[in-house]
Amino acid sequence: MKHIKAQLKLRHHLLLLTLCLLAFVTLITFHLQTQTATAAASEAAYFQTPIISMGSTSYSTNEGSPVTVRIQINVQPPAGTPASVHYTTFPVTAVAGQDYVAVTGIVTFTNSSPVFQDITIQTITNNTSLVDRYFNFVLYDPVNATLNSAQFTSSIRIINTNVTATPTPTGGPPIFADALEPNNSFNEASNVDAGGAARCNLTFYPPGDQDFFRWWGQAGISYRVFTRDLDAGLDTQLQVFDTNQNLIAENDDETPGGRSSSVTFTANVTGFYFARVINTIPGDPVDKTYCFEVSRFLQPTLTPPPAFPSGADSCEYNSTTATACLIVVNETLSLNFIPTLGSTQDTDMFRLWVKPGIYYTCETNIPAGSAADTNMILLDGNGNPFNPWIGNDDKEPGDLGSLVSYLSTYTGWLFVEVGPVNVPPLAEASQHTYTLTCTQLVATPTPTATNTPPPVPTSPGGGGGTFFTPTPMPTIEFPTPFPTPTPINPADFIPTPVPPPLVDVQPLPTATAVAGSGQLITVDVTIFYDSNNNYLPELTEGIVGVDVALFDNATRDLLSYGQTNDAGMIRFEVQAAGTVRIVVPFLNYSQVITQSTDQVLIRVAPGTLPIGIP
Repeated sequence: MKHIKAQLKLRHHLLLLTLCLLAFVTLITFHLQTQTATAAASEAAYFQTPIISMGSTSYSTNEGSPVTVRIQINVQPPAGTPASVHYTTFPVTAVAGQDYVAVTGIVTFTNSSPVFQDITIQTITNNTSLVDRYFNFVLYDPVNATLNSAQFTSSIRIINTNVTATPTPTGGPPIFADALEPNNSFNEASNVDAGGAARCNLTFYPPGDQDFFRWWGQAGISYRVFTRDLDAGLDTQLQVFDTNQNLIAENDDETPGGRSSSVTFTANVTGFYFARVINTIPGDPVDKTYCFEVSRFLQPTLTPPPAFPSGADSCEYNSTTATACLIVVNETLSLNFIPTLGSTQDTDMFRLWVKPGIYYTCETNIPAGSAADTNMILLDGNGNPFNPWIGNDDKEPGDLGSLVSYLSTYTGWLFVEVGPVNVPPLAEASQHTYTLTCTQLVATPTPTATNTPPPVPTSPGGGGGTFFTPTPMPTIEFPTPFPTPTPINPADFIPTPVPPPLVDVQPLPTATAVAGSGQLITVDVTIFYDSNNNYLPELTEGIVGVDVALFDNATRDLLSYGQTNDAGMIRFEVQAAGTVRIVVPFLNYSQVITQSTDQVLIRVAPGTLPIGIP
């Protein structure tokens, strides 16, 4: 019995020992896994490139009060490898030394420093300003770190606290903003009665103010839009827009040496027309006023000059690509060379919609009794001649009509220009008539009977068998090809590229030039998404709102920065002693500029959507 009890006691102790060993092994394993994970996290943090950014992209403060901006880093840098970044203030509408105290410097982060640092900027009370002003705080040129492309700049607003400004004129209260403000955009345009009283006592306050007006125009009525009664220190520039807010005309000085502006036009549709007026003279606009007025009248009917012919064809006026007359395939137009609008010569322009792979032919015919002799050339969709040139004078000896054929390589407009070989006298223009027809070459298969199953062929030694003769394949018949003056290679006729868009470059904040500090450097930067893959910036391919910075390549100082406009363009004009460097943080792009004038095209290649995206 005692022996059995001893055995049981031994088994009990062995069981307890086993449980203790199992618990110890589990604890050691957990500790090792924790250490491994901590080491992996530390290693990942060690090799991670720190990212420096602004704590906020906008700040505001009352004038005369300080503003504190925060610079932060997402992860502490490794020991022995500190991360740093330069910072500076940059004027927008606020003026350094007048509205705020400019600051510049370097912020450094180490593995033991806080992950953020604050910079305090003092603003200045400006008793002469009644509007809020803005300046920017910019980070640039990081070391052992990268910048957050969306948060490397902050806009700082200085809130105006003045109730009134110190009046400078005498003889009455000063005039600041006029009674029509705000009218600084198309949507805020002030209503004006065309033919009614002028709007006077208008100002350009605050500095940089622009005034928009609108009036109801009627088709066929002519309008004179003008400024008058300008005080000394004002010089207006006037722009007039149609009902779709497209620019019609503009004028700076109505008369040589004058300062008022005037535009006269005839409305082609009924609707609201717009005008924009700005002042071209910088300076204090307080107490400087002008008047704006719109008058209306009927244009007198133009009297044709003596012996000027009548009876121009229905396509007139069509002497330019912008006014080209529409012609469609298989349409015949009856035309003549009678000029209009007082011109002494008539050249006709037509537009035909074409598609790739189709052979188009345009032909003029001279009716019996006509004295016309035509000459025809083709222009591509941009209104430029093809290379090599495509044209024809006479179809053949004795036939004064013209015939030109073209195998299209694109989808779009093809322009057909037809003119007289010899310009007829005005008195004889009505005798120079012709017709124009454009056709296309289309493949048409020849109808064939339904095939019947062929007999099964037998071998030559099978006796009496016949071999199956395949039925000929259907053939494609083309009309008789039109004559072509010279052999052409369709691949040569690729429309000329659309020229880069002409854009109104918006002025950007630029560092004040120091006298004798170097040469003036002008750099135009265009950033575009090349959607049609032709390596040229089209009007609709510009990327708007991309931050671009310009640095002194020797001192690494920030000279200027801004954002691309609606056409993807930005212009820099700075003084620099040597080379400069263009930097686009969002695209991780940098380029050194060595010339005093340069153009930089930054192309973003079109990409393919991932599979599965509809």
